[in-house]
Amino acid sequence: MKSTKQHILNNALKLFNNKGVVNVRLQHIADEAFVSIGHLAYHFKNKDAIVGALYDDLQQQQQQLLNEHRTVPLFTDIDAFLRAYYALQNKYIFFYLDSLEITRAYADIAKKHTQHIQWQRTLLNVMLQFNISRGSLIPIKETGVTQLSTNLRMQLDNWRYANKVEGVQNDTVESFLNAIWASISPYFTPMGIAEYKMLVTEPQ
Repeated sequence: MKSTKQHILNNALKLFNNKGVVNVRLQHIADEAFVSIGHLAYHFKNKDAIVGALYDDLQQQQQQLLNEHRTVPLFTDIDAFLRAYYALQNKYIFFYLDSLEITRAYADIAKKHTQHIQWQRTLLNVMLQFNISRGSLIPIKETGVTQLSTNLRMQLDNWRYANKVEGVQNDTVESFLNAIWASISPYFTPMGIAEYKMLVTEPQ
């Protein structure tokens, strides 16, 4: 049985995803969760506390996901990570669509998110270096690896926002995967090409 606190967070998340954070008031959340404002305030003193709690949940799941796929990140592991990351974005779509507004409005979230970005870049860098060392990616200078990991990080987190702005209708996990792999594929060795071909022909 879900706690009242989690019940409130689940309903707030649904509203934020559908309407955006700035368009949702505390009363909307109380109404959606079928609780009084007083009861809601017992668990969360204001909307800021709810946004902060949801971001903490998102960040914890992001870090868990990165940790699960940072050891021996073969192409199959990278692909599994990308699929799971896309699903996580679906769950917390409000943050990826409104990240600039949220980080401007919530200094604590901005600080945590900046730290997370640095960690994310580091782990992407490790993924790339590992695949260079095992021969699936061509040798790249350290500055090139850093730039590629930075570009991939931006592409990962800005994918949903860019599609929303451009009115893209076919925002699917397949289009997401194709876009990310297209950024990596120019660095494939013959071994990497063969491994990727096996990856895309195997049923998921």
